[in-house]
Formats: sequence, C-alpha cells, structure tokens
Amino acid sequence: MRFIVLVLDGLRPDLVVPATMPHLARLAAAGARFARARSVFPSETRVACASLATGSRPGAHGLAANTLFDAGVLPDRLLRTAEAGDLALLVPPGGDSPLGRPTLGVRLAAAGRRLAVVSGGTSGSAFLLFPEAERLGGFRWNVADTAGAAAARVRARCGPTPPQAVPNAARVVFLGRVLTELVLPELRPDVALLWCPEPDLSGHYLGLGAGATREVALRAADDLVGRVAAWRDAQPDAAEIGLVVLSDHGMVTGPRKVSLAEALRRAGFRAGTSLDAGADVVVAPGAAPGLWLRDAAALAGPVAGFLAAQPWTAALLARDPAALGLADALPLALFGAAHPRAPDLMLAFAGEEAPDPGGLPGTAPFDVADVPEGGAMHGGLHRRELATVLLMQGGPFRRGAVVQGAADLSDLAPTLLHLLGTAAEGMEGRVLRAAWDGAADAPPERETRALPRGFALELMRQEGRRYPTALTRAV
Repeated sequence: MRFIVLVLDGLRPDLVVPATMPHLARLAAAGARFARARSVFPSETRVACASLATGSRPGAHGLAANTLFDAGVLPDRLLRTAEAGDLALLVPPGGDSPLGRPTLGVRLAAAGRRLAVVSGGTSGSAFLLFPEAERLGGFRWNVADTAGAAAARVRARCGPTPPQAVPNAARVVFLGRVLTELVLPELRPDVALLWCPEPDLSGHYLGLGAGATREVALRAADDLVGRVAAWRDAQPDAAEIGLVVLSDHGMVTGPRKVSLAEALRRAGFRAGTSLDAGADVVVAPGAAPGLWLRDAAALAGPVAGFLAAQPWTAALLARDPAALGLADALPLALFGAAHPRAPDLMLAFAGEEAPDPGGLPGTAPFDVADVPEGGAMHGGLHRRELATVLLMQGGPFRRGAVVQGAADLSDLAPTLLHLLGTAAEGMEGRVLRAAWDGAADAPPERETRALPRGFALELMRQEGRRYPTALTRAV
C-alpha cells in the first residue's frame, strides 16, 4: 500500500464544480469526500504545513502563525516563516526541526518507510513539511531550490524550473512532471506529498472571481489532479495506491485593509514590529493579526478595550486570558493554538456571509501589505477560511461516500500511518476510520458559544476533539 497526497493551496470546497474542476469533481464523487473538513487556527499556510506534518495543532508543534515574534530568537524584527532561513533560527541546538513534535517523515523512516515532498510553495512551507529530510536521506524539493542533490536530480530529469507567474500554471505543470516522471516511478515512496501553489496565489493577487483565477489557476490545479490520477490508474499496482486530495484552508474576499499597527498608534499605543524599536506592542499583520505586549499585565486591558470597540473586530483571543484579566477573550487553547510562542493577543476580524462583487459568499477585512484590496485572504475564523477540501479515493477508501464526521489537517498523518501499520503515538489527530469503514462514520455534535458584540463561535465535537467551524454574527 502507498499513498499520493495532493495539497491544493487555498481551494474552497464550493469551487469544486464540474464546470471548472471536472477531474476533481469526478474524483470526489468516486471516493470518500469529507463534507465537514476544516483547517486549523490560525488558518495560515505554514501553520497548516506544520499541522499536516506533525499530526498536531499549533499548540503542540509550536508554529503558531505565519509571522511570529520571539525576542529570544530574533529581537529586532518579525520572523517570516515563509523563509526557511528564518525557520532555521527556531531549530534548537543539535536539532534539525523547528517543530515540537516528530513529523510524518520521521515516523515513516523509523518504520523503514519513506516520505517524498514536492513543493510549489515557499521555501519555509517545503521545509516544514519534512524538516528532517537531509538527516534521513529523504527527498524534499521546492521550486525555489537551485542547490543540493534533489534540485540537481530534478534538473537532470525534468529540466529547468519555469519562472514564477500569476497565475502560476507553468509551475503547476512542472510540479506534476516532477511527481509523475521522477518521484513516483523512480523513488517509489510510501507517501508522496505534492504542494500545489494554486489557487492560493491567484486568489491573493487577482481575486477569487477573476477570470484568470477561475479559468487558468483552478484549471491548472484540476489538470494536475487529473494527471496524477491517470498516472496512478495506469500502474500495475493501481489498486494499492490511495489518492488523497485536500486544501490547507479556504479563502474570503478582502474588500478593505485595516492596518492594526496604525490604528493602535493613532490611539496612543506605541506599536511596531520590534520591541527594540521602542514599541510596546509588536504587531504581526495578517487576516488574524497577532500582538505581543512588552508589559502584558499593564497593556492587555487597554489594548483589548480599544480593539473591542472597533467596528472591524469580531473577537479577541488570548494565549492566557485569565493571566491577562480578559474575561471576554477566547482562550487559544480552545483551538489547540496555545503555545509559548503564540501571541499574547490575536484579533479575529468581523466578516460577512454576504457575497463579494463576483457573487461568492464570504468577505472580511485584512491586514496584509502586499495583497490588494479585493484580493482573497485567509487566516481567521470565517466559515469560508476554515472549510477545506478533503477526499480520499482508491486503495482502501470507500467508494461514492460522503463522510459526515469532522476532520482537520492534523488528522491526516495519523490516518496514513495507521493504514501503513505504523504507530502514531503522540499525535493529537484522530485516525479517520470513516474513510474506509462506513460503520465508523457519524455526524459530530454541535456547539455554539455566544460572544460579546453580537457574535457567536460555532464548533463541532467528535471523539473528544473540538473542531472550530465558524465565527458568525449571532442570529
């Protein structure tokens, strides 16, 4: 038994329709589709990579956001986890991983099995998917790689990597070639994982409803799925190869930007990107911005009070609400996101379910400098940010099934390890038995928490785990 995992970055489940994604739509109908699959919180790419790799949520693996501040590691600026060099600063002495839990690659290697990673994302994303690859002699290649054995092997077999573009269709085609012409036939790993950068990239910079996003980016991602499925179906052991397709998060349209640091400065707070620069509040921009406070005891109340009064605030979250005296703040532990590296405070922007100008439901403000207004964003708790694609087809998986049980990104690694007969002790995620056993499938329990300012948090509960579903306006 072996598995191919395709991650289509940023794909919303409601965009998987036959008109634009015929290959994926057919695959979903033929296999086991998880109708209640969710991302982790914050619903950001590198957090998702770490959660997929470790089978755990950020409170355990420690990659608490795409952008972090750690004065003990890098006191003069924010850590940019998109860059492998910044992530290397988080690796403890003598180690090779910035993550607090062993990864899928490590666990497979301990059982004499192999993981191979092909990545079209950032160098940081690729690193997080298999940080121990060098030590274990494993295969990890990213489109930005120009040095090393993996890059040389890819060049020799498939030629030069196409340049970056928006949409990134040429690179998506190249990723498929690397997987089907090199990794799968020559390396034959037990688990091959490919990270596709679309439609996330086009969604950010062109918008979800743009013609190029729908007609080029989505089509390229769908053609990749079709190519890989066709390769699998042509193999003599096709019946023993399971195909998993998922997205790491969804996206919503961002109709306007809100600079949290500027808003705080206008209110009299010294906000910036480093405590060394004289700031008292360090702000990491995003769709769920994080705040680190120089004097948390003195600043938490005033900062939270200011943020709670803003029309663009839906909810405040805190690493330790009790210690900060913030009774109304949601604890990050509720989302499995409380870690010493997590921000003191996080902000969830107030989103809407109403359609964007292109007719797609879901909008929310955001705080990211390089994404234009009207572009798509993710990271927060909007229903469309948290909802993900997850389907499993072929191999041991059920045919034509819609799985009712809850699932998130941290459930995939323990599921694959179970199917490969390998232990997953220490992983937080559940084994998703409903993917192959209909008797194990059951809908989750529902929970709704009323929040201040007229909002509510919807969650699902399954086998002792909570799965955040949406932050909404209370009815």
